[in-house]
Amino acid sequence: MPAERRQSALPCGASRPRVFLLFPMALFLAGCAMPGPDREFREEARRQPGQAAWIRKVPLVSKFRAHGDLAPLAAALRFWGRSVRPGALSEPGADPRDLLSSEEALVRAVWRQNLWAYPCSGSAKRLKEWLRGGVPVLVRLRDPAPGEEEAYDALVTGYSDLRDVVLADTGRSGRTAIPSKDFFRRWRATDHRALIISPPQYPRWELDAEERVFRARYYEAAGQAVSAVLDYESALASGWSSPPMLVSLGNLYRGLGRSADAEALYRRAIEEDPRLARAYNNLAYLLAEQNRELDEAIRLARQALVLDPANPLFMDTLGMALMGRQRYQEASDVLERAWGRSRWYPTRTQIEIGLRLARAHFHNRQEHLAAEVLREILSMDPRTPIPDELKPLAGPKR
Repeated sequence: MPAERRQSALPCGASRPRVFLLFPMALFLAGCAMPGPDREFREEARRQPGQAAWIRKVPLVSKFRAHGDLAPLAAALRFWGRSVRPGALSEPGADPRDLLSSEEALVRAVWRQNLWAYPCSGSAKRLKEWLRGGVPVLVRLRDPAPGEEEAYDALVTGYSDLRDVVLADTGRSGRTAIPSKDFFRRWRATDHRALIISPPQYPRWELDAEERVFRARYYEAAGQAVSAVLDYESALASGWSSPPMLVSLGNLYRGLGRSADAEALYRRAIEEDPRLARAYNNLAYLLAEQNRELDEAIRLARQALVLDPANPLFMDTLGMALMGRQRYQEASDVLERAWGRSRWYPTRTQIEIGLRLARAHFHNRQEHLAAEVLREILSMDPRTPIPDELKPLAGPKR
């Protein structure tokens, strides 16, 4: 309730002295609430916004020591209103790529918090743009002095060209104004590695092509196909392209019913990178799904398996194409291998492969094997819809 309304509800003589006493106290506390270098950065950013930046309400990294080396990341997440328990950031999600101890796994951990993450090699100019845009930046630093080779993370929350300093927090001694020359020397020793984290719609600067690609990947993982397509197409229009990006955009086109556009991008990706297994597999799947050019689909799926022999998704594609050609024995053999190797994949993926295997066994007159696969599928998820031709083998409804 505003102070003037509170005064009107009290006797005049009782309210005024209390307000006059609280006012200087509030000013005193406001000044004490911003110790260390924050106050200077705040004033410089207010007076000279083109030469300084300061982000308010960023928690101290030291408050997240329980997260170990990931404390700066936990502090950045808390800034955006995300709270995670110690250890949660290193837990894998449903995607097998989360099992890797890599930058990709870290990005996916941030995605699970419904935030966009952009890992990159930055620059002094870009760092200042991000900070002026209100986004704290995680950077990797290393002291290049002899004997000081261990890299560590810091959360950057401000800079000042007026004093030639950068405001960073490693969790060791709170936020510290580091001379720019020293900061950029330590940052250069790690190839200027940085991680940007924010809600996907938040960035207040003009995203470059690579930033749009990474945001498109976030949208793609979040199931927001239209937003992902817009970012991918924007990057493509600016001249930024790579075979993996072409495959990703092709997948989105296929999901949106734009099969011809998807096929064109898969073929372009194969032409630009003949060793990209996903491009062969996804083109083969598209053709098999449409029940056309099945001989080419089989050849493409086999090529994908030459490049990645243990991938159960590629085996599933080959099995699907073989079934289209009514080569059920071959399909059963390859789908049996796909089924056995799919245990690390999400349940939905396992069930999709299992149902295809059950159909291959059924058409190969191996009904007892089809029934066995169906029992296992229903034990995984009793609500799984069973195709009509297989329902007699599934037993009583659970």
